[in-house]
Amino acid sequence: MREYLEKFEAGTKYVRIVSPVTREHLTMSNEITEEYLDLHCVKFVPASGAATRMFEDLYRYLDEGKETEAISEFFEHLEEFPFYEDLEGVLQEKYLQKEKEEDRKRIIRHLLFEMKYGEYPKAFIKTNRYEHFSSMPIEEHLYEGEKYLNPESLKLHFTISPNHEGLFLAFREEVAKSGMSVELTHSFQKPSTDTVAVDMENKPFLLENGEHLYRPGGHGALIENLNDLEADVIFIKNIDNVCHRAFLGDTVLSKKKLASIGYAMKKRIDEYLVKLLEDEADLQEVGAFLLNELHISYKGELTKEKIVELLHRPLRVCGVVKNQGEPGGGPFVLDQGDYSDLQICEKSEVDFSKEDQRKLFETSEFFNPVDLVCFVRDYKGEKFDLLQFVNEDRYFIANKSHQGKPIKALEHPGLWNGAMDRWNTIFVEVPLSTFNPVKKVNDLLSPCHRGEA
Repeated sequence: MREYLEKFEAGTKYVRIVSPVTREHLTMSNEITEEYLDLHCVKFVPASGAATRMFEDLYRYLDEGKETEAISEFFEHLEEFPFYEDLEGVLQEKYLQKEKEEDRKRIIRHLLFEMKYGEYPKAFIKTNRYEHFSSMPIEEHLYEGEKYLNPESLKLHFTISPNHEGLFLAFREEVAKSGMSVELTHSFQKPSTDTVAVDMENKPFLLENGEHLYRPGGHGALIENLNDLEADVIFIKNIDNVCHRAFLGDTVLSKKKLASIGYAMKKRIDEYLVKLLEDEADLQEVGAFLLNELHISYKGELTKEKIVELLHRPLRVCGVVKNQGEPGGGPFVLDQGDYSDLQICEKSEVDFSKEDQRKLFETSEFFNPVDLVCFVRDYKGEKFDLLQFVNEDRYFIANKSHQGKPIKALEHPGLWNGAMDRWNTIFVEVPLSTFNPVKKVNDLLSPCHRGEA
């Protein structure tokens, strides 16, 4: 507990941005091979959160009854939602009219409480509409995975909440009955990664029974789940980022591109490491590779030992999209002390009281859509211990509440932020069409979820 309390006292340790990532930092290659399929590939999908926040406009309408733009749009296009067929029966049976306020509330209550959309995880919310059916994100991840992974040995791993395990197991059973060749596994965020909460004076928050309040340590805690996977290559994508199958071509092509670029880069890194350890490498050549290909700028003398240290790390290839003003993180060059390198960082990690840092963050040309391909074995084929590459100083402190009382919560370094801080990183631009998150229920009306041009 002491280390957590010390972090609360110290407060956020801001990163130091050298510059936003520009096109000069991107890896450009259109060569696509399927050599990566010879490796053991797994698709890793964080999917533990409930969809409660997705329906917050509907919850607010139940509480306040105020007509908002979001509510007007929701009912104006009610028949166009992927889940409408599941609502249609109750509308007809109870003669509900979407123009009437009380009927609107009954429709919302049925959706949130009877259909349980208010407590289901996003994985099991119908999000994409087709001519004869509507699909859930978990189904789309399977369909998508078949297109760029080996369909004969397709493997997907979902991190889920224990409360949702029944849904997942039932789905896995249905997939098994269909005869589809896929291995579906799941895990929970480990209770051992929970962190203690404090009051506003940074003292441990005590429950009525006198015990300390512990909270889940954020998605950064999932580095432990990632570390437990037996794989050579791990594809990471958020559960709600799935597009309509009519537009899947860009996603499949970009995934193959990320994996192909990573495979080629990993091969070069391994070759350099072998030469270095056999004293057969040209240090000047490898130093140029570090600077020009991995964009690692070392400030001191590059010795063989230092080069080996910098190369002998997990590798991630990160898709980035053009910045459209979405909330979230982006790709930057960060000052790491004795060197600078490529990183993903969040707004909350940047000290906006410093004008230069604020401007650098706000002028970022690219955005992080969470589209990663990770190579997690070393040049000898042995699995990296990913926990050794976490920067524990990149933690997050958030203001929360517990039973109406203000508290502070500490989250582990984000999964693709501080948890992968000491990885080697490549950024590749991917089409904006590959980024289709669902943050609010009305996002389901977008063309990318309805198959419209």
